[in-house]
Amino acid sequence: MARNTAESLAALEEYLTKHQPSIKLLTPSSPDFEGVRACFIKRDDLVPLAIARPQTAVDVQVLVKYCVQHNIDFVVRSGGHDCAGRSQVRGALTIDMRDINYVRVSADEKTASVGGGIVFRDLAKALEARELMTPVGTVASVGYVGWATLGGYGPFSSSHGLGVDQIVGAKVVKAKGELVDAGEELLRGIRGAGGIFGVITELTVKIFPLKGLFVSLIVFDSSDLTTTWMNYSAGYEKLAAEQDIPRALQLHLLGIELPNFGKVFAVAATWSAADHEEGKIWINKIAALGPCLMNNPEVKTVSAYCAFNESLLTWGSYGRAYTLSVKKYTPKLAEVLAKYTSSLPGGGIAISLHMLREPAPNEHSVFGSRVEHHMLEMIAATPVKELEAKGTEWAAGLTRELREADPENVMESAYISLLDNDDMDCKKIYGAHYETLVALKKKYDPDNVFKYAIPRLSV
Repeated sequence: MARNTAESLAALEEYLTKHQPSIKLLTPSSPDFEGVRACFIKRDDLVPLAIARPQTAVDVQVLVKYCVQHNIDFVVRSGGHDCAGRSQVRGALTIDMRDINYVRVSADEKTASVGGGIVFRDLAKALEARELMTPVGTVASVGYVGWATLGGYGPFSSSHGLGVDQIVGAKVVKAKGELVDAGEELLRGIRGAGGIFGVITELTVKIFPLKGLFVSLIVFDSSDLTTTWMNYSAGYEKLAAEQDIPRALQLHLLGIELPNFGKVFAVAATWSAADHEEGKIWINKIAALGPCLMNNPEVKTVSAYCAFNESLLTWGSYGRAYTLSVKKYTPKLAEVLAKYTSSLPGGGIAISLHMLREPAPNEHSVFGSRVEHHMLEMIAATPVKELEAKGTEWAAGLTRELREADPENVMESAYISLLDNDDMDCKKIYGAHYETLVALKKKYDPDNVFKYAIPRLSV
């Protein structure tokens, strides 16, 4: 049988109807097909063969076994927010995990087991109902498993660690359809290399008490963007030299276009400790680093914080995100970011700079960037199709000028979640862990059954 044809789809439909009717199968003729296949990055031409929505780990086992036995290409989707659109593969079967979205909190409230398709919104809501949290990122519709297993930056990165640092267990469907509890060797690979070894149907992660996240979007007077970015850089360095900045304070720098403000430099400040009065003091110190137009510290649930950030994006955007990482927030970096804030093409295109301060070592993870750094995200994704090319050109210019202006500050490694397959150099990304990662791939998926997972390794 030829792979991924109308005949193979008909055979799959017949098999599932008879043997595993719990699996929801949507074909291109299904009325809900387009709505279900929609992702954050819009790829109109990458139409899958069909979309299978398993309800349990057993369903996933059935799908993997069938695809391997019948030579059907498949790709696994945990959320659909991949910033290069890699969860969309033309003609492949999409195994859409989003119906496997449970949260089971342990009796001691130290860990939670979560389904392989849960998104930030649902995970945060389930935990905050019990005044608990686990670190997540910033946008409500992002799939947790993809985010956590490939690194996981967010508002808790400095206080609690990255997403990879929360993972204490995993259930994985391997290439022959076996469902296994990952041992420590396999977990080390999962912590940083995601689903390249199998389909992750469940993660067990650390959880912590939290009644509310103290947050503020600080908007600075940006009539002179270069001065604003540069003064903030100098002011922050002075503050950090004079005082120990608490790890509970996370600062997410933005070059963004906002209604009623225009193109501005802003800081999304979050405080993850229980003492909100101290958090207010520190957020106000950050707001004092420049002429401040807006600063309204308030307590939000984690889910509400993620929902607000979601409102700044458009689901179904053209283009993609780009990234590089830098060692320090230098005046040269500030100058380039100011220039490209002023030249934002519009349509939601933005600059996002994530901070990772004093990361804890973790030899039980293959994640490579275990040094203090800033992860620069160039969001060249827009719902305006006509701006797609401009966004790509803008991001390329920013990347080029930053490498030219501050070459010693740019790191060799970059955040794999925001790279495309052609951008990534896994030897640089994983560094000393690269050979370990390759050996794990050869051991657990020697036939490269999970070839569409991230990262794409040549083994």
